[in-house]
Amino acid sequence: MEKTKLPSLISTKKVLHMLSVISVFWCLGSGGAYAAATFSAPSELSVLSALSALSASTVPTATSPPMADNLQQSETPRIIAAGGSVTEIIYALGRGDWVVATDSTSMFPGAATEVPKLGYFRQLSTEGVLAQQPSLLLGASATGPEPMLEQVAKAGVDVHVYHVSKDIDGLSEMILDIGHRVSAVEKAEQLVTDLHRQVDVQQVQYSEAIASYASTGYPNTINALFVVANNDRGITVAGAKTVPQALFDTLGMTNIASDLNGYKLMDAESVLMRNPDVVFAAGHMLHGENALNSLCSHHAIAATFAGQHCLVKAMDSSIGLGLSPRFAIALKAVAEHGLRALSIKAADTPMQEPISSQSAIQNGVIQEQAIQESIAKSPIAESTGVDNSTKTDTQDMGRFE
Repeated sequence: MEKTKLPSLISTKKVLHMLSVISVFWCLGSGGAYAAATFSAPSELSVLSALSALSASTVPTATSPPMADNLQQSETPRIIAAGGSVTEIIYALGRGDWVVATDSTSMFPGAATEVPKLGYFRQLSTEGVLAQQPSLLLGASATGPEPMLEQVAKAGVDVHVYHVSKDIDGLSEMILDIGHRVSAVEKAEQLVTDLHRQVDVQQVQYSEAIASYASTGYPNTINALFVVANNDRGITVAGAKTVPQALFDTLGMTNIASDLNGYKLMDAESVLMRNPDVVFAAGHMLHGENALNSLCSHHAIAATFAGQHCLVKAMDSSIGLGLSPRFAIALKAVAEHGLRALSIKAADTPMQEPISSQSAIQNGVIQEQAIQESIAKSPIAESTGVDNSTKTDTQDMGRFE
């Protein structure tokens, strides 16, 4: 019986001896001479308890996240989105939870309104941006000012501003690039595919609809105008290289302000001469219940076909002026408004008086031909400067890019 216990006893004594030696050297190495002198060998029970505690401490627990997860969390980008179009794309790609702040024009989707706002995306401050501790700043083409962008980049933030064409091709390019930067490539590709499919559907539906008016004898083309501001100096309209221009081009409508580049003031005479069939107004400029009726009676619009029939339609500025993934929704609104004008023209055509009468000159084919000829001969008398209603340079307004 004693022989069977002897190996275990010897083994235990060896362990106790080794621990005693290690403890002495530890005390000497730590300068603890007194601790070494007063050291007493631990009991077998205390050694076993210590070994048990050490073993338990090395076992991972379910509540402790793996190191890889901690690393991934630390690498999640902190994004500042500047410009409504950029913000909307990021959220559409499922990365809204990475956004730590946006600008004041980023109001869609609803979740974007719940994050901190840094002001107008053209006038961001370095301090305001860096206070959010971002790792990535994505901005629409007018994001600035330039010194802010440079200072933020020098602080180690990855800065990218999108200078793309204001049409569906530019929108697609921006979606794909943002998708790459936020690790959502597949979603970006799918979003672009869906976008083009939706636009194709709208084009086909509009083409089929206007074809039904071919027998009316009245030209089935539509002259359109997009108003973005109205003040004492005149109306500011969307010209070439803008989202409204892209909407009109996609449906084959004529933008009567296409001679202008960007957002410019247009004089009343030019508006009257080019006689828009439909007028669109940016939603942010309309205030009060009678805002649309007031625009119908505006001295530059009242005598036009759009003014006489009050064919003025308000459009959400985020889709009417910005490169939004909801481009097809904006396109549908433009198409429906254009078709409404065509239906009025078709209904009025049989009621026309003889071609020599004044009413025919005002409402018939003679007037239409004269207007089309005047467009080619008469450039728009444009004005430039500061539009006080928006407090931005009218040569490059870009409020919702």
